[in-house]
Amino acid sequence: MTSFRIEQACPQCGAPANLEETDRLFACPFCRVTSLLLTHDYFRYVLPARNPAGKELVYVPYWRFKGMLLFSLPAGVEYKFIDVSHCATDAPAIPVTLGLRSQALKLKFVSPDMPGRFVRPARSFEETLAAFNRRFGQALPQPILHCAHLGESMSLMYSPFYTTDKLYDAVLDRPVAAAGGGFPDAGLAGGRPDWGVRFVAALCPACGWDLEGARNTLAMLCRNCRSVWYPAGETLRQVESACLEEPVEAGLYFPFWQITCDLSIIDLKSYADLARIANLPKIVDSTAGLKEFRFWTPAFKVRAQVFMRLAESLTLLQAQDRIAPMLPPGPHHPVTLTVAEACESLKVVLAAFFKPRQGLPELLPAMTIRPTHHSLTYLPFIEDQHDFIQPQTRLAINKNLLSLSGNL
Repeated sequence: MTSFRIEQACPQCGAPANLEETDRLFACPFCRVTSLLLTHDYFRYVLPARNPAGKELVYVPYWRFKGMLLFSLPAGVEYKFIDVSHCATDAPAIPVTLGLRSQALKLKFVSPDMPGRFVRPARSFEETLAAFNRRFGQALPQPILHCAHLGESMSLMYSPFYTTDKLYDAVLDRPVAAAGGGFPDAGLAGGRPDWGVRFVAALCPACGWDLEGARNTLAMLCRNCRSVWYPAGETLRQVESACLEEPVEAGLYFPFWQITCDLSIIDLKSYADLARIANLPKIVDSTAGLKEFRFWTPAFKVRAQVFMRLAESLTLLQAQDRIAPMLPPGPHHPVTLTVAEACESLKVVLAAFFKPRQGLPELLPAMTIRPTHHSLTYLPFIEDQHDFIQPQTRLAINKNLLSLSGNL
């Protein structure tokens, strides 16, 4: 599935612009003002309507989920990519899904000045997502020890309807085939929208310098005060950043999350604990054994198989003693995977290297992993004909797979 397109006017000069679903940094080509798109929870969109004059529109909400489902099984990990929508109300006459409309039509952000009545969701996103998990997990071998979501994109989409003697789909201006009468208004609470996307100037909160980043990045760099800023609701929060100390002629720096956690049931606080749990074929001396354990995951969206390979390899390597607080000195790949999504994958990463696997069915469902600290680390990769290669670890990221990850 491709990302959908959004029509939006520049908040400074009013010039029209088209955004992609993944855009978080908006640079107006007319007034050249760069703005950040911020929201306290998730983005809300509205589909375009073609309705007769004088008819009040009623906007019905749909939860939309796009991302990768990771299922941890006794024999390994299974992956399923999904891009689905589901009606968030209980009205039987309303279509259950939006189909391909979100990809085919130009959307708009919901704003408080939009006319019409916006129906309030009667079903939470968590309930809808649990139904997706059950649906897509039915064909997998049982038992499923744990399900995680990778590269998750959650949004609320509103589809317009209106009523005369029957219910009409205002996108097509046609009657809804399943409806036998008027709009099923009973029990559908709603009103005017009270949400709007917030546009904030892309300036460093600490020094006022211009922030640097790609249009789809979640982390903006300030070269003046050497800081990294990450969205936290409707504000920006500084996040610790580091880079590999060893000098490398890198073609591109890739971002990774380092996450420190408290785990229940098992002890996994040091490198010695990791060597024991993963059954590493090496002798760990007393000095190295005391090194604090941290999970490592990519901070960018990539195919699940590549994500798991990179996360498992770097977590087992534990290279945090070779990095220093600094910004990447050269071109860098944008941060497109939130730290919350990275934390959600930690159980699956742990299951990938845990030995023996026979203990996972009892251990994994009962375990809790509580993140306590996170930081952003950039590792240099050298570009060759087909791959980006990290010279110290020899890890490779295929260029074609990376380019296809833009739609995740």
